[in-house]
Amino acid sequence: MVHHKRTFLIFTAGLALSAGMLWADDATNPTAVAATTPTAQATVASKPAKADSPTVAAMKAAIALADAGKTDEAIAAFEKIGVLKSKKSEAWRLNDEGLAYLEAPTPVPDKAVAVLEKAVATDANNYVAWNNLGSAYEQNDQLMKAKDAYQKSIDMAKAADASSAKAEGNLANLQPKLDKMTTTDDADKTAASTDSKAAADTSAPAAGSTPAAAADQSK
Repeated sequence: MVHHKRTFLIFTAGLALSAGMLWADDATNPTAVAATTPTAQATVASKPAKADSPTVAAMKAAIALADAGKTDEAIAAFEKIGVLKSKKSEAWRLNDEGLAYLEAPTPVPDKAVAVLEKAVATDANNYVAWNNLGSAYEQNDQLMKAKDAYQKSIDMAKAADASSAKAEGNLANLQPKLDKMTTTDDADKTAASTDSKAAADTSAPAAGSTPAAAADQSK
């Protein structure tokens, strides 16, 4: 239901971090694609690996803690990074923090909802965060909100020319729950209507209970 492959996106020349969850078929490795010939491979191998920026290193460490099931430590690590200047980067940080709550040994969907709502408020185009928010809503039994979040993920993914398969699958799996909820609501409304009618019939005045009827009976 949630996205399980993390990757890092570079949005600016200054290597601003955008760490977050992506669909596996969306993640590409330009270096691997380019290194298809022995010459290209040798060129890539000869280049020294660039050290991570402090922010990238901190995000990787927080993600590693989340993956190890150390949720409290992971959340603390995400929070310690602080608010990132780039809205896209900040949305990814919040997405991964919310995901840590969702993937915890004991998931905490209500806290995930709070963080992921901030993520999509920060960057409404982040279709991954929208999908994860839908999962959080669904786990929190907020089914109509889950439906809307999944649909938003689908719309944003298509706008970005990306795959919307994950959210579409989640929305399809959610539909039986929505149908059951509608059936239950209709049954409750029918029962309530029947109860109201019965109550009205019970409260109707009995024959001879009005002053005129009482006078007639006294004759």
